[in-house]
Amino acid sequence: MAQKLSKSIGTWEVGVSAVALVVAASTLVSDFTGYFTLGAAFVIALMIAFLINLLLGVSAADLTVAYPKAGALYDYARAIIGGKRGKFIGMFLGLTFFGMSAFAMSGETTAGGYALQAFFNLDADVKYFIVLCSVLALIPNIFGIKTASWISAFLLLFMLGVRWFFGIAGFSGISGTGSWNIDNLQSSVGLFDLFGEGGILSAGLALAIWSFIGIEFACSLAEETRDPKQNIPRGIIFGLISILVTSLLMGLGVTGTLPIEQWQAITYSELGKGGELPQLAVGQIMFGKVGFILMALSSFSATLGSLTVAFAAMPRIIYSIARDGRFFGPASVYFGKLHPKFNTPVTATVLTFVAFVLPALYSSEVIDWVYSAAYLWILLYVVFHLFALINRIKYPNSQKAFSGKWFNAVAVLGMVITPIGLHYAFEGVHEYYGLRAGIVLLIALGVSMVSFMLPKYVANKSYHIRNKGTNKSSLKEEIILTP
Repeated sequence: MAQKLSKSIGTWEVGVSAVALVVAASTLVSDFTGYFTLGAAFVIALMIAFLINLLLGVSAADLTVAYPKAGALYDYARAIIGGKRGKFIGMFLGLTFFGMSAFAMSGETTAGGYALQAFFNLDADVKYFIVLCSVLALIPNIFGIKTASWISAFLLLFMLGVRWFFGIAGFSGISGTGSWNIDNLQSSVGLFDLFGEGGILSAGLALAIWSFIGIEFACSLAEETRDPKQNIPRGIIFGLISILVTSLLMGLGVTGTLPIEQWQAITYSELGKGGELPQLAVGQIMFGKVGFILMALSSFSATLGSLTVAFAAMPRIIYSIARDGRFFGPASVYFGKLHPKFNTPVTATVLTFVAFVLPALYSSEVIDWVYSAAYLWILLYVVFHLFALINRIKYPNSQKAFSGKWFNAVAVLGMVITPIGLHYAFEGVHEYYGLRAGIVLLIALGVSMVSFMLPKYVANKSYHIRNKGTNKSSLKEEIILTP
């Protein structure tokens, strides 16, 4: 009997996984950078980003309910497009999503590594701390999705608690930066200055989108969710609302305690690692050593939580491709297997670990990785909307997360708003970040072509029962080779 992923998680685990992935250490960087640049105007960027991600969440949830498989985009393309073309496009999209996530997690791991280095106040190379963060996130994923969810929940409660504490402390005026004043939220950018160089869209939207990006990671956990039709949509929507409330409470509470010019000078000082870790400067200025330690621990916890979820979701894409025999031919036999006790794709998880750690060791630029990942991520948002719309039209009787004729309009709206947001968010820098996105796309395309041209290998476990005498059942592994 072939092994299967265990259905062991519900709404709260889905919500925890979504929020823990999104509320990362790098979002502390992007949120504070946005607030300290735009002040109150960053709230407008956040609301636009929330709308873009809410539309994405609706389409992603609908696809996941229709096709509750671990491969997410890979399985959606297989089912909706069909045939060999669908499998190839699915593999390309799945590997693109995987490569894009390597960008994202590189920035995230670097942020956590810096935080851990600062916490211990050591001169050791940050690369050692990057590896340590990654190893600690890898371990719980060996023992199953339930274990990873509980670890993520614990880390999430701590890091959200710290963010809420700093926000409330700012509003109540109990920190070292003094009382809260709405005038401190004023910047050179007004609430309605959307366009132009330095406007809300060009200066803040990419950062704001990063505050929510990754909510669709929960889709890869659908095969292990007890009731995807109920739990996936609820978990995604709950996650997005939690993220928005947290960002508003922390950002407005902290920023309002000092003029923006002072916050900028503080965060771009040595204390904030030249803008790479503004949260450490915030902690130090507001509560001294205790605040510094809290922010460092919160950053480390956020990185660990995000990596734990990433090491749960991303290997399942590789596993899903491999169990269909399409991951580099004979390699599928190994990457398409589950651990005999914990039902986890261990080999695919280790591959993900290596793929995510190496870029972080190569470059330590947090914001650069964040922008690069966001660019490609937004492009894939359009694909989610397109697939959701095609699925509703082509297969009207498929399972749905949401009922009502309004859904098609939402998918179309998402396909229109998302690229517009991409255009303005990266206005003037499309060439740089588009090139990085193009490199990932080309690598994913090349890997897909090579992998698809190799023979298909599938590892199945089946029982062969002998009927004579007292011979017992024997478990035999079959390797099936097809063109």
